[in-house]
Amino acid sequence: MRVLTTLNYYHPHWTGLTVYAQRIAEGLVQRGHEVTVLTSQHDPMLPREETVGGVRVVRLPVAFRLSRAMVMPSFPFAAATLVGSHDVVHIHSPSSDALVAAAVARARRTPVVMTHQGDVVMPAGLMNRVVQGAMQLNLGATLRLAAAVTTHSADYAQHSRFLAPVASTVQAINPPTEIPPPDPAAAAAWHEELSIDGGPIVGFAGRFVEEKGFDVLLRAAPLVQAALPNVRFVFAGETNVVYERFYERCRHLIDDLGDAVVSVGLVRDRQRLADFYAMCDLFVLPSRTDCFAAVQLEALLCGTPVVASDIPGGREVVTVSGMGRLAIPDDPVDLAAQIVASLRHPAPAPDRDAVTGLFDPEESVGRYEELLSQVVARHPRVPSVRTGQALPPLSDAATATVGAVMRNEADIAYRRRVPRLLEYLQLTPRDRVLDCGSGMGYLSMVMAEVSGATIVAADRDLDRLRWAQREQVAALPAAVDISSLPFADASFDKVLLSEVLEHLPDDVAGLRELWRVLRPGGVMAICVPHANYPFWWDPINASLELVGAPPMRGGPITGQWTDHERLYLPAQLQRVAERAGFVVTNVDELTHHSLPFHHALVYSIGKPLIEKNLLPARLRVAADRFRGRDNEGSRWNPVNLAVGVAHAVDRRNDRPRPGGERSAVSLLARLHKPDADVSAPGKP
Repeated sequence: MRVLTTLNYYHPHWTGLTVYAQRIAEGLVQRGHEVTVLTSQHDPMLPREETVGGVRVVRLPVAFRLSRAMVMPSFPFAAATLVGSHDVVHIHSPSSDALVAAAVARARRTPVVMTHQGDVVMPAGLMNRVVQGAMQLNLGATLRLAAAVTTHSADYAQHSRFLAPVASTVQAINPPTEIPPPDPAAAAAWHEELSIDGGPIVGFAGRFVEEKGFDVLLRAAPLVQAALPNVRFVFAGETNVVYERFYERCRHLIDDLGDAVVSVGLVRDRQRLADFYAMCDLFVLPSRTDCFAAVQLEALLCGTPVVASDIPGGREVVTVSGMGRLAIPDDPVDLAAQIVASLRHPAPAPDRDAVTGLFDPEESVGRYEELLSQVVARHPRVPSVRTGQALPPLSDAATATVGAVMRNEADIAYRRRVPRLLEYLQLTPRDRVLDCGSGMGYLSMVMAEVSGATIVAADRDLDRLRWAQREQVAALPAAVDISSLPFADASFDKVLLSEVLEHLPDDVAGLRELWRVLRPGGVMAICVPHANYPFWWDPINASLELVGAPPMRGGPITGQWTDHERLYLPAQLQRVAERAGFVVTNVDELTHHSLPFHHALVYSIGKPLIEKNLLPARLRVAADRFRGRDNEGSRWNPVNLAVGVAHAVDRRNDRPRPGGERSAVSLLARLHKPDADVSAPGKP
């Protein structure tokens, strides 16, 4: 399973959210899955890409910061590129880019699992309220796009206003929380160093922000001192929080307590952090809001009891373990009473094995693995390249002929699919072939040169058929309407239908008419545009589809949707073919890598220049796909140079796809009309 994880911050940034995400990602890697994390380059000194704990971490440049949000202009494009090569997208919220990631995944038909790690609660201030409202809209829309939603406790899910619409379906999975056993000697030495005449130490830790409620503890501290004069309060964490100056607002409370409050700073070393917890006689977290407090669990794992706020999610560790006390939220008097009672009448030290049994990190990772796997199974994806019957490759002579004829071909997707269509057809000189929707007859010309077969070039556009005659295409021209072909039943051995089916109002009816004119045992080769096309092939329509807008189907810069009724996924094409009476023997998805706006460059710019004869003769001989044999291949010809660049990019499509990219430009299918004497499809 390939998992793409998205969030605003990742290692080495240190918050509960990033720690949880890192442990889940690395835990999945240890179980044999591939995980990529798409996040911000929150520190410009960090590498843009690296592997951390077996996880591929892709960091994007930050244009600017808006409160907690990291604004990354390249995020939509990076997501569009990465989503296609993954089976599932795992979004950790709150995240300013959650909706973009979910929309990209929806457009690419990749399921989303959203892990909600807490509602957005901003401090006072107009800008913060605007940010909070925008984030709630963002995450609410993401919630509706997710195939599954998790949070860290059922208690939180049941009381969250944000999760209320889906509370009954949210899965509660405790975050995988791990910390090494403390060093008793180091903890004792640290306690002796910081305590006042051997008095108790009350620890608190985390980002010094309003939602953690540390101001409540600072207001409770004088009441605790009145009962226990030698008490000291020791803080471990970050005070310089760039998006919130809460520490400065609490500075007067800290100054009033004097030496009774000590800060040891942000402790990144996990062993040192374990010693910090063990050094404390009591750990206190008076949060105003919390989904799940890992610091409480870490304290218990290190043998230190806890006092916590009696709030949804924040009380989970104490409620489940029974190892601690709960205080009334935002009440310094009750908090002080609970602290004093805990220190005067200490309960037995929490047992590490018992705590681990209640909050097993391996079980948590296993539940995430199971959920992600279930979501992937419910949203099956057709493999990137799926082939059925083994077919003989083109002969060396045929390959050389195709290469010479297609020397000028700038459309890398067209150039790649033509040989495969010829392999599907397995043409012989005895075959009578219908090129239905032949256009200017280029493929009719290629088929005739490769095989010597009798080709009938059929199209409803008389101007295009006349063009084919001017180009001396060795095919019999026929003006036709595919809904009513002027040919007898079973009059063709093979049929080619290239880039036609997507234009038909009724695709099944069109295929049934071709079924009629194809002999029993005959073969039809089809090519249609893929619905899951690469972002860079047609960025405009891809962007429109990402936001749910209708695609552009006409005009000078249209791409994959040009004049098309529909695009196809493999299962959809197979279903249509089977309804028409065919047996699908082979399916291929071709061309993932391409130049940006490749389709527009070739067909919106290059093709009109050729058709209107606007190019100088020297350039036209290199640009006209009918003139491939006449092109001497001069490196100084700018058209040859441009085509060479396109071909160089296309060579990336020859490489194996270790990630199994889901997007492709072309969808090909080989159809077989059964030999049995059966009635025409749809008829008795």
